Amino acid sequence: MSGDMISISIPPFPDFIEGNYKIMRKGQSHVERKNLGFFDLIAVKKGALFLAEGEKQYEVKENEMFILLPDRHHYSWKPCQEDTGFYWLHFYTTAQWKQGPKASRFVSKLPISGQHYHQCSYTLHLQKYSTIKEPELLFELFQNILDSTAGEHDIWKTEELFLRFLKTIENAGMHKDRLTLLAEQIQIYLENNLEHPITNQILEQQFHLHRNYLAKAMKETFGKTPLEVLVEIRLEYAKQYLLRTDYDIRKISRLVGFGSEIYFSNCFKKHMEISPKNYRKKYEKNTLV
Repeated sequence: MSGDMISISIPPFPDFIEGNYKIMRKGQSHVERKNLGFFDLIAVKKGALFLAEGEKQYEVKENEMFILLPDRHHYSWKPCQEDTGFYWLHFYTTAQWKQGPKASRFVSKLPISGQHYHQCSYTLHLQKYSTIKEPELLFELFQNILDSTAGEHDIWKTEELFLRFLKTIENAGMHKDRLTLLAEQIQIYLENNLEHPITNQILEQQFHLHRNYLAKAMKETFGKTPLEVLVEIRLEYAKQYLLRTDYDIRKISRLVGFGSEIYFSNCFKKHMEISPKNYRKKYEKNTLV
């Protein structure tokens, strides 16, 4: 079974497009597609599907779920060996996403004002290929989404059910171990407090765990230490301030938690290979305010 993770930046939230329940008879094959443009999530209720994505072949069996990517070539590498029933749904996002052996972390690229309460960015993590631990619950959620599209379609109800479905499959313990959950808690804390001084000692006090354990959780999940992730978050927010506001460099450095304008500028140039001032000049003409 593939251990790959699909990481999707939020906001914006993914949108449900369409879905259904399909029965394929013995000898039939799944349709072939290239660059579909949206994710195709499949949950097999009975039988097995033999799906290929690019050069990789998968057998998706009863009570297993699989997600096909928007930009790949999908096809059947073998027809169904028995009658097979499965739910499928298509969903779309304009946000960053990535598939890899480990969960990735994204900071939303939507403009965020520092003057008001705002929605924190989050990374949705979905296992590409997983065993469904509570089949009755999951299939009921699938059917609720499909039922909501019948008759007088209430698009808000459908989206609400779809987002609840995504939350359920992410939180059902399909992929998150203790270290991953801890790393995500650290990430949220960093984003919520990026304007304040943060050190390893402060993180130890906040999470009541040794800094080495916190670093291990972050490295295994995101490939970086907490303070390295913090710098990335601060720089991502700084880029948005540079492009979406007319704040001066000193104010931006303060809003994103750098101790001084000079330190901010040096750090920005080190990571982006361009100064904050020149970054603004380079991209501001192509950015909608």
